[in-house]
Amino acid sequence: MYKKFFGLKENPFKLVPNPSYLFLSKSHEEALAHLNYAVSNEDGFAKITGEVGTGKTTLCRAFLEYLDEKTEAAYIFNPKLTSLQLLKTVNQEFGILSEADNSKDLIDILNTFLMAKKARGKKVILLIDEAQNLSKGVLEQLRLLSNLETNQSKLLQIILVGQPELDLLLNSPGLRQLKQRISVSCRLLPLTMRETGAYIRHRISVASRKPAIHFPGGAVRKIYKFSNGIPRLVNIACDRALLTAFSLGQNRLTGSIAHSAIRDLVSKDKNRQHKLFSGSTGILTMAFLSLVFVLAWMNPPVMFDYFIPNREHESTPVVVRLPVPDDLTPIDSPLASTPEESPRASTPVESAPVSTIVESVPVSTPPQSEKKSAATVWESEAFGQALRSMNQKGSRQAAIVSALRLWNPEIALQSDLENVKDNQTFFQLAAKRNGMLVQRVSGDLGLLQRLNLPAVLEFSPSESKTPVYLTVYNVGDEKMSLFGNPEGEAIALKTDDVAEYWTGIAYVPWKDFYGCTGEIPTFAPEASVKALKLLLKDIGYQDLEINPIYDDSTKQAVVDIQKKNGLPPDGVVGPFTKIVLYNEQKDIKIPHIRGAGEVNP
Repeated sequence: MYKKFFGLKENPFKLVPNPSYLFLSKSHEEALAHLNYAVSNEDGFAKITGEVGTGKTTLCRAFLEYLDEKTEAAYIFNPKLTSLQLLKTVNQEFGILSEADNSKDLIDILNTFLMAKKARGKKVILLIDEAQNLSKGVLEQLRLLSNLETNQSKLLQIILVGQPELDLLLNSPGLRQLKQRISVSCRLLPLTMRETGAYIRHRISVASRKPAIHFPGGAVRKIYKFSNGIPRLVNIACDRALLTAFSLGQNRLTGSIAHSAIRDLVSKDKNRQHKLFSGSTGILTMAFLSLVFVLAWMNPPVMFDYFIPNREHESTPVVVRLPVPDDLTPIDSPLASTPEESPRASTPVESAPVSTIVESVPVSTPPQSEKKSAATVWESEAFGQALRSMNQKGSRQAAIVSALRLWNPEIALQSDLENVKDNQTFFQLAAKRNGMLVQRVSGDLGLLQRLNLPAVLEFSPSESKTPVYLTVYNVGDEKMSLFGNPEGEAIALKTDDVAEYWTGIAYVPWKDFYGCTGEIPTFAPEASVKALKLLLKDIGYQDLEINPIYDDSTKQAVVDIQKKNGLPPDGVVGPFTKIVLYNEQKDIKIPHIRGAGEVNP
């Protein structure tokens, strides 16, 4: 109703778990770090709990989006199932046979699937949302599933996400074996007042793609007092505040408008409470409360313990890097998809709307075509000294902006991202917010040259210093040109000198223009196979029939492209193959690093 009035592309405060709107408060970032740690460590069980409305489901969906193609996941969000129904659902989610009507056959089928994935170097995750609704019998079945393992590692990682009642359930004497197997545990907390202000600004920024209506400090304080930092209640209050301002014809939101909106919400809530305690409904309600009182009087320890949150297993978060991503689907595409964004913000409530670019970080860009300026050639020792003078946050920000602007000169980076601690998460969020994805490459400069896209390289000037980042935008026979250094100048080095300081890690921004999601054909929807065939047709394979069947002709076309670009000719379309396929489509404007010269591609 009010979107056009406030210059919004969509409602920023919808009550849906859209991962594009994920806000990484300190608590949410810790939870995400715990999940990443569980995946990288291949722990058997992990647990995330949080009160109603704290963003558990949104976090789950964002986490699943960030998983690479070396990790397959099943997501179950309606866990009110019997043990047999659970096994059938798990197999269905993994796309394997689920028709058997007994547990043994279903587990045997699952075990065969898990062993095959392990042989291919893949991890498999089962994520169960609303896990507080699981019965004890189903939880015991999950414990038995965690027994599927090799001598070295678990075949299945299980993540339980639920309300605090899940802790109470796991404290049951019959589930002590399962509880002991939970090695990673974290609790989502409500937002602080400062985080509430940043959360509101972030959601508006995502919905508008630019600074739009501003919630002043007075409005934020009133919303925080009403919501106690619960994101769902913040959304309700903000939506009502915007609606109130719209009805008043005010394009500026004030504290008094927020107060009026919240007063209406509280008034409606009181009316509902009044109805609850009146008439026949009131009689039933009073009868129920009386029964609770009697039970509490007869057995107070049991009753009151039920309402005390269990804080056991809360631990200090460990921020780690995910394993090398194999496939991440980009968000922006001129031919297919729409942008999705993931944020990080923590700024004072009274501050102005989030700025689009961090002013304190100099961002160098490759030489513009009209300037024809060459990169300064550096020797190894001077390059090492320059790296030691750089700081991690400033360099990674400058490097990713430089890389993204090769795709789109108008790209900007919002300042809230600088608070994201994990470097891979930072690059993923920065790219995703601008409609792209980031592919992590490990240990192979030759592969970077074959992918032929600008990349952010991680450098370590010394063993004791944290890594810093520069963007490679041109590769020759023996030299590489980079930019993103604080001095703002482009530099050229011998490839051997680059390798001397390179940690072996790089981040490559890219776009999936045709929407070829998943790993084709092993783990992808039918629409992805059709999109792949359309892409191959545009490249020149005109005889392919556009249907969802990954046939021999399609596989042979993929193998041809893989061989041409020096990739393993296995016919499997993961992120590296997608990148080189798009490079073959000459009608798409893509920045390349081979033969780019000393000018902006």
